[in-house]
Amino acid sequence: MRITHLERTVVRVPFLPGILPPAEYEQFTDSYPAPLGERRQDVLRIHTDEGITGLGMSGPYFGDHQHPAPDLVGRNPHEFEPRSLGGGGYDIALLDLIGKAIGWPLYRIFGGKAQDRVLVDYWIARMGAEASAAAARRASGLGFHGIKVKCTLDDGNVADRVQAIHEAAPSLRIVLDPGHRFHTVEQALALAREIEAYDVVFEDPIPKDDIDDYRRLKEGTSILIAPHLQNPRQVIDMVARDAVDGINVAPSDWGFLDMARIAEAAGIPVWQASNVDLGIFDAFRLHASAAAPNCTLASDVCGNFVHEHSLLAEPLVRDGYALVPDGPGLGVELDEDAVRRYAEGLPQG
Repeated sequence: MRITHLERTVVRVPFLPGILPPAEYEQFTDSYPAPLGERRQDVLRIHTDEGITGLGMSGPYFGDHQHPAPDLVGRNPHEFEPRSLGGGGYDIALLDLIGKAIGWPLYRIFGGKAQDRVLVDYWIARMGAEASAAAARRASGLGFHGIKVKCTLDDGNVADRVQAIHEAAPSLRIVLDPGHRFHTVEQALALAREIEAYDVVFEDPIPKDDIDDYRRLKEGTSILIAPHLQNPRQVIDMVARDAVDGINVAPSDWGFLDMARIAEAAGIPVWQASNVDLGIFDAFRLHASAAAPNCTLASDVCGNFVHEHSLLAEPLVRDGYALVPDGPGLGVELDEDAVRRYAEGLPQG
């Protein structure tokens, strides 16, 4: 088998109503210089002389993205060591291609399937209490068991949003993700005292400059404390100081599995992070999640239901769980009509 050519399609899929923040809650940074709805992603394909095609996807980005394609033409996919292939772009397509070539689902390459389905939360951005309650009703109606809420203490409405969500859908767990913007242990504990009666998780509530701050926060509240961690060293340090109840793991590939296994040894559950992607990337993350037995907190594989379309022929998520595909490679197919519909018409090289 030889790789014959690579193909890139730039797409932009709008978000569904009620997901993104209204104008009064929008804040732009160097990393997010425009509304989330303006982000693009690349659908990537690696074609071979045997008619097998590997599917991949870039992470989301703003503006134009003209990174040169890797020099893969003429190479045999079997030459690649799967462990050397990371979590994005053409590396996903290579892993999909390797899985298809040997007839293995990607979760087998990742070490074997520990679970057939992965718990997933609904997802919303910063907004008011009434809009949050409406989102909670949608989430509950779709069968979700939890809702992840972007927020900041400076909004002044976090406790109101929690109460409104609980009243609208009492069965939902509420994950609050302020991106460190509960600021200090004291401020986070003051908020916790207002909402401890509800089923709440604090994700990344305060900066991670001092692990002892996380330990003090964990000891001071019954709310689950779960930082968003980027590498194995952080997991080792947090676990050693008994500073966490759970972990949101940032890497989506082998790094996720390394970090999850460290946490598992300490009896700590994890979940899979995301960039609110589209279906191919979500499927990739799902296979890694399925190979981690302690990936039992609700993951962020949410791109399939917050956009108008996932670009997949079949949805991944049903009743609040992402179902792990059993076909070779990623085990998913593209909805080609949807890809054409959302293609941006930009240069595709």
